[in-house]
Amino acid sequence: MKTRILPACSQKNENHQSFNIIGDLEVSIKVTSNAFHIPLEQLFQMAARINKKRSFLFVSKVLGKHIPVRPHVSLLSGAALGLLYQQFRGKELPIQVKQLLHAFEAPESAGEIYDLMKRNKMTVDGKTLFIGFAETATGLGHSMFDMFDGDASFLHTTRESIDYMASCIDFEEEHSHATTHRCYASDPAIFQQAETIILVDDEMTTGKTAINIIHDLHARYGKKNYIVASLLDWRSNEDIERFSELERELGVSVNCLSLVSGQIAVKGAPIESTDHIDEQHEPEIVPVIDSLYVNSRFASLPSSNGDVDYLKHTGRFGLTAQDSFALDMEVDLAAAFLQERRSGGRTLCMGTGEFMYVPMRVAAKLGEDVWYQSSTRSPIHPNTQPDYAVRSAYRFTSPEHADVMNFMYNIPRGHYDEMFLFMEREAAAAQLEELRQVLHSLGIPHVHIVYFSARKIADPAPMGSYKPEDAIFLLKDLSDISLEQRTEDREAAMQTGGHYSESLAIEYQPTAEYIQLFHDTLSDSAIRIARAVGTVSEMIIQKNGFDVVLASLARGGTPIGVLIKRYIKQVYGVDMPHYSLSIIRGKGIDENALLYMNQSHPDKRVQFVDGWTGKGAIRKVLIAACSLMKQKYGLELNDELAVLADPGYCAGTFGTREDFLIPSACLNSTVSGLISRTVLRSDLIGPDDFHGAKFYKQWEESDLTGVFVDTISAHFNETAAGSKEEALRMQANPAQSEITWQGLQDIAQIQSDFGITDINLIKPGVGETTRVLLRRVPWKILVDRLDNANLKHILLLAKDRGVPVEEYPNMTYSCCGIIKAIKGESE
Repeated sequence: MKTRILPACSQKNENHQSFNIIGDLEVSIKVTSNAFHIPLEQLFQMAARINKKRSFLFVSKVLGKHIPVRPHVSLLSGAALGLLYQQFRGKELPIQVKQLLHAFEAPESAGEIYDLMKRNKMTVDGKTLFIGFAETATGLGHSMFDMFDGDASFLHTTRESIDYMASCIDFEEEHSHATTHRCYASDPAIFQQAETIILVDDEMTTGKTAINIIHDLHARYGKKNYIVASLLDWRSNEDIERFSELERELGVSVNCLSLVSGQIAVKGAPIESTDHIDEQHEPEIVPVIDSLYVNSRFASLPSSNGDVDYLKHTGRFGLTAQDSFALDMEVDLAAAFLQERRSGGRTLCMGTGEFMYVPMRVAAKLGEDVWYQSSTRSPIHPNTQPDYAVRSAYRFTSPEHADVMNFMYNIPRGHYDEMFLFMEREAAAAQLEELRQVLHSLGIPHVHIVYFSARKIADPAPMGSYKPEDAIFLLKDLSDISLEQRTEDREAAMQTGGHYSESLAIEYQPTAEYIQLFHDTLSDSAIRIARAVGTVSEMIIQKNGFDVVLASLARGGTPIGVLIKRYIKQVYGVDMPHYSLSIIRGKGIDENALLYMNQSHPDKRVQFVDGWTGKGAIRKVLIAACSLMKQKYGLELNDELAVLADPGYCAGTFGTREDFLIPSACLNSTVSGLISRTVLRSDLIGPDDFHGAKFYKQWEESDLTGVFVDTISAHFNETAAGSKEEALRMQANPAQSEITWQGLQDIAQIQSDFGITDINLIKPGVGETTRVLLRRVPWKILVDRLDNANLKHILLLAKDRGVPVEEYPNMTYSCCGIIKAIKGESE
């Protein structure tokens, strides 16, 4: 049959209207009551539903589901039901009805009216439980409940099946596309304790859903007093009589309240095909789609099966009037975070499925020209004819349920400047694929996917030769993958567009003479290093206290992180958590590692630790990375870097600013837990992985990791007093720890003197120069003095590799390695 469109509504008189929808589908209504005299055209439009059980839908213009609305208007729809209940009880209304009408007529005024009602909440009589029906009335029920103080609680039904919780209620919504409702309450006693139960739905057509839940509630809990509140009530006389029969059968009281009530008559056939749902087109605008996280601002309920947590205060698990205050604060924090990221212009905020109320509240605080709606499971036939309720439709597989289709409606391409898509729980990239395709097709230049509960980062597998109590590596083990390249080949790759994190240098195998130099240097400098470790540890405590998690930058920072942890435990008896994670110049820090630390220690401050500074490149990467974590996840991280030695004058927390040999810089993995440098390649590291590294177990017999940290930490008791004095002296004289970037000035001079075009080829300081000789192709080595006792290993390595050494006095550093230039980018 050919589809035909007739005028959407032909008004016969004030109480009778007829809607010709699509084809021969026609719905006539007779309004018998309009409690607040709200014009019907402000409440709904009509559309054809793709459902053989029910062929049409009253598409609400106030719910914020299928049609975008001002968020305060949607919140006021629930508040209107609250006023209706207050009026039913014969209580004084907190606002005048004409104020409510004005808010619907002039949506720009809705915020003021809503705030007025929030400040003047009504009070329930006795223990009252509000239950909102999923999915459409989760927000409606919550916003009604939120208008009340006193002994009130709220719960919404859900289509979710939560394996690790028992449902307190099970009932069917017979005409729905998704019929089964469940209820999960953290405290099931709220059903037993309730004196009045208020069931909230957007619409009653037959009332069977309400009857089904009342049957279940009565059977389980013996409740006697029920209110059914809805925006629209279209029950027939026979349907109304069923409620009377229910009251007589169960011996209960059921009162039905609605903004509009009446009766309907339907002619014509339902539409069962989804063929006319819009397919996505190639966008004229390629949007920027990013992810934002507000999970740190919301309380959650830990899941026992490892899934992403649900939010605590959505109503899915129950909440009280007192919990509403906590949710108000959470909403304020999230909205402030997101408003800073809003670029302005017409903005669409999109809730998802049952997750309506919290996004609606956040959207209401994002400023002017913000519109709100939500995705849905409900399939509706779209049509572009005037006055039809659903003009465009987009479908996609639900990110949460692979067997469920979701829809977004009424988003004209190019209509919005920005979009915030709110998801309660973070989904994996593969689960978002179809949704992202839809987002690409909307013609919205900037789309933010906002996660309110983040996925859990899996615990790392044990790795490295450190004792577990010394360090935990937040790294993916790539030991079985061949990543090493000859030094010359790797250098050529890096200087011709490759990145140093894509491969590994072949580990230098030290000669017996070089190993002896390590032992001699360790013996000579152990007390000096122990004192410096103590000093930087004391400075960390001065600035942060003891509620700290140490985050050493792998791998040069790892031994120093272990030593700081040992010092604080040995001297103060405090066992600080210590993790080692990857940071890579040009690519940033490992976000998953930081999220894991926050997940494991949400109330602790993170202190980043490295071995030494060169020209400060990693310090700058760290500053940028912390800024990104705040912007993306809302995580406030202190970007201060604590180092053992700061010859570059680019760290404010350090043990010394002398440029001398730290024995852990002499060797590669064999003094750093047998861990390689870190690796970041998209073919090896997925979105849920930590950055990678190799664990060289084959060199366990040559491992000096324990020798190094044990030798240094053995001196802490004798050096602690001096370390404390030095830290106090610097605290009293802040100028001594001022960050001046003095080393960078020397680098600029070297670059000029030697005609070096790429500053990244200059590696200053003993530690960096050692690295150049161990795993790069050096051009020459600069030293401040050839007789500098701290440079014995530098001279030995240079001799072994045939690298020229030149004196270059008057630099901050004692030495500087210069890499042989080929062309292009370098490390």
